[in-house]
Amino acid sequence: MPFSSRSVLLAGFLLSSCQPQAPEPLVALGPSAEVPGGQSQAPSQRQTSSEARNSPGQGVALPGDSPSSAGHVEGGAGRLNHADLDRVLRAAVNEAGWVDYGQILRSHAEALERYLALLAATDLAQLTAPGERMAFWINAYNALCLRLLMDHGLPDDVPHAHLFGKNIFTERTYRVAGKVRSLDDIEHGILRQEFSDPRVHAAIVCGASSCPRLRPEAFVGARLEEQLDDECRRWVQSGRTLSGERKNHFDPKTRTLFLSKIFSWFEEDFGGEAGVRQFVARFADAALQASLREQKVTVRYLPYDWSLNRRPES
Repeated sequence: MPFSSRSVLLAGFLLSSCQPQAPEPLVALGPSAEVPGGQSQAPSQRQTSSEARNSPGQGVALPGDSPSSAGHVEGGAGRLNHADLDRVLRAAVNEAGWVDYGQILRSHAEALERYLALLAATDLAQLTAPGERMAFWINAYNALCLRLLMDHGLPDDVPHAHLFGKNIFTERTYRVAGKVRSLDDIEHGILRQEFSDPRVHAAIVCGASSCPRLRPEAFVGARLEEQLDDECRRWVQSGRTLSGERKNHFDPKTRTLFLSKIFSWFEEDFGGEAGVRQFVARFADAALQASLREQKVTVRYLPYDWSLNRRPES
């Protein structure tokens, strides 16, 4: 997420000789099973059926699914059916955006696998309805990120090594729209390049505590404008990290606007520092809007908290 194209290219060069491993399938765990993330799961509980794998270059094939039906556009004319992802998000993500990963593993593993299969087989040429392609790529990023974090065993911090070590942003493991893609491919190569809408930064979530909240429903083309504006308002006005720190806030005593590091990393997407201020003012509450109009305000960027956005009680 915070990486320039140069760092991504360098990381890709260093890893180009490594053949990606086929990921283990998600497992629908029983009520008493332990969940990855500091606790291990007994080998006997792991699903090993090849039908559930989503290996590089292949979509998931769960019992009852078929490659021909997996990519069918079922959400109406020119629209994709995001029902499986919507089901996962509504069940496992609370209003603040924190994720109960155990709930996904226990009860919604197959729904997430079916959705990944749908992403793999989707023909973008069929997505002709307004907003549908952008909604597709936002949902693809968020669903892929959920799966990658679970592939990594739900680490305490989101893996984001610049050169050495694990980095979920540059891993190319899963097929989306007919091609194996990384999170960086989707964010930098598609969402930022093709749509040029800075609101996307409030919608895609890499799993870190300092990210904007993960919306507890899927994005859909028919409501995309409303959904994006809602996420921007929540991010600017009330978003908090797991430790309770505000993700964006204004200190009237020092007249300092403390903003998410995302605004610094992607300042050009917002139109420079002036564009950042305008974006914040657009989605701020009335009090902050007045302060930004009437006072000389200094902008400072907050440290980024990479701890996993796991629901505290999960």
